[in-house]
Amino acid sequence: MLRAGHTVGVGGVTVLLAAALLFVGEERASAQLCTDEDKILVDLGGDSVEYRCPITGPGGAGGPGTGGGGAASACDLALVEVKGRKDASTSRFCEGVYACFINFPSTVYPDPEDWPEGQPTEDSVYTYKACYGPDGARAYGDWGWFVPDEPSVEQLAWQAYGRLVLPEFSLAFNPPEQAVIFVDTWWWAEGASRDPLRGTSAGGVVAIAEPNRMEVDPGDGSGVLGCPFVVNESKGCSHAYTKASTRGTAAAANGSAAYPARARLLYNVRFENNGTPLNLPGLPETIETEWVETPVPVTEIQAVVVE
Repeated sequence: MLRAGHTVGVGGVTVLLAAALLFVGEERASAQLCTDEDKILVDLGGDSVEYRCPITGPGGAGGPGTGGGGAASACDLALVEVKGRKDASTSRFCEGVYACFINFPSTVYPDPEDWPEGQPTEDSVYTYKACYGPDGARAYGDWGWFVPDEPSVEQLAWQAYGRLVLPEFSLAFNPPEQAVIFVDTWWWAEGASRDPLRGTSAGGVVAIAEPNRMEVDPGDGSGVLGCPFVVNESKGCSHAYTKASTRGTAAAANGSAAYPARARLLYNVRFENNGTPLNLPGLPETIETEWVETPVPVTEIQAVVVE
């Protein structure tokens, strides 16, 4: 349940916006007119934001959620059950027949230094509230101050998961610069480490990613290789090409045709709560890097026997 706080408009506060969405959905146009000072910042989707007049519900002078002088009705919170971000805490609550939710911290204002003046209490957070009607359509929304519930341990675990920082690496291979058919090509993740990755704490909950394996796609159509977690030159992960890369779709540094080889690193994830192992159903158990590509030119070597 969300404890009461009072809402304020963004007004003239100037902030730097991250190119990210607080939530995704259809934005209903407001039929009312308002001054520039009354407009609020709304995420439109497609990495775009816009100042718009607030969308008010049918609550009359009492405003959405007050019932406009009538008795408040229970809403269907299932309408917002899947709303919210996995890497943030989410509060879901009813305002009359409207199902509402907030994320905190918000994507647009994650740093309290960017919040406007007038924080009513130390526990108040500045974020966006979105509410949906019984038909599932977006009804109204506004930026404001809210005092959220204390996040659950599961929510803290998801926040901790989002704070894991995976390494940047390049896919290295030997023979260097050019592979040879029927000769093993060795692969490794240059720049990565076999040390566990430890994220920053989220309310005492920490996510720890431990190296599991490396996956390599040589780019020749042979499929993905499951390899040990190799970060130094060795034969631990190898593949022998059977055809030269004359028809490869990638280009080497010298412009010659090459195979589009790629690799990614996979980790097992576990959690600790104030140093004690945390095991909850539904928490993520793995995390992986994005695929990293590198062009690999492959050639043939023909031998001539001279008597």
